[in-house]
Amino acid sequence: MKKHKALKIIIAILLVLLILGCIGAFAFYKYFTVPVGKYPDKARAAEFVKLSEQYSDGQFHNADDVGSAAGAVNMNGFKKPEKLISAEKIDSLEPAAKDELNIGWLGHSSALVQIGGDNVLIDPILTTSGKPLQLYSLPARISEMPLDIDNLPDIGVLCISHDHFDHLDYGTITAVDSKVSDYVVPLGVDSLLVGWGVDRQKIHTLGWWGNVELRGVTYTLTPAQHYSGRFAGKQYKTLWGGFYIADSSHSLYFTGDSGYCDAFAEIYDRLGAPEVMLADAGQDAPAWSHMSPEEITKAAQDVHAQYIIPVHWGAYLYSDYDWYKPADDVVKQAEADGIAVATPKLGHIFSFDDIANENTHWWEEAE
Repeated sequence: MKKHKALKIIIAILLVLLILGCIGAFAFYKYFTVPVGKYPDKARAAEFVKLSEQYSDGQFHNADDVGSAAGAVNMNGFKKPEKLISAEKIDSLEPAAKDELNIGWLGHSSALVQIGGDNVLIDPILTTSGKPLQLYSLPARISEMPLDIDNLPDIGVLCISHDHFDHLDYGTITAVDSKVSDYVVPLGVDSLLVGWGVDRQKIHTLGWWGNVELRGVTYTLTPAQHYSGRFAGKQYKTLWGGFYIADSSHSLYFTGDSGYCDAFAEIYDRLGAPEVMLADAGQDAPAWSHMSPEEITKAAQDVHAQYIIPVHWGAYLYSDYDWYKPADDVVKQAEADGIAVATPKLGHIFSFDDIANENTHWWEEAE
């Protein structure tokens, strides 16, 4: 009798352990594996050899040998704002005329652009909380979210520069996909999107200098000196880059994450001088993969940009500097080098015609 009772207890314990194991496996898959995404399989990777000169030996490469992607980052940083940095709230967005260029910086590298009558999102992160892996990979946001997903207008094009967590957000993509007509992404990033349920027919995948024209606007993937990978085992498996976006009236160049390199001069030679350059001012690690203020102004001179707007700051403090220094340092360097710089406040949508007025040092009041 006692043996029978003991057997029942053992069976019950095993069932509980089995159930807990299944729950744990499901949770790991849902909250950790899915947000990472499905990387290109062997068949897709084999195509990259024909599609990109940057692909060889099973991975993508920078144009120059810059070494390893490894680099220590101080997640604590230096000076943090005493409270969340305020942002202008975008409750609604009026359609823009075909010949207008309107720009809104949403924090970090996220931007909302109106060009050719389309609404364009660049590297959007519109979630303040998400899956544990996303939260682990990004520190707490230091600024308000200027755009609520519920208020998001229809998006003509969503551009992703590379697959790092601070540029490609699982929570945002799955929340906004129903409002997006087209995606423009580097080679390999399409596999991640498809794994999250995005219709492959909506995705336009480009190698460096590749372009696609959508509703009168041309999107060109430009070279950048950076790297990819959502965790160590998948570095360099997808391509990275910037975007040169232009129509018959206006042009905007987003550097993506990039160190200083020869690509900036070549972009001018191939595509011309952009009116606005959204420049990586992250001052992040490793140093070769991002730009210092001096390198930003040199890049702006190489590409002959009329104005630069420093991005890759203002939302997450995960490197070794005071939160406002990326903008403050770029402004000082630009003034010294005679480069026109605009520093719009978070969430402020403005017309390119008014860009000369977007030069307040608003962060000084937010300290």
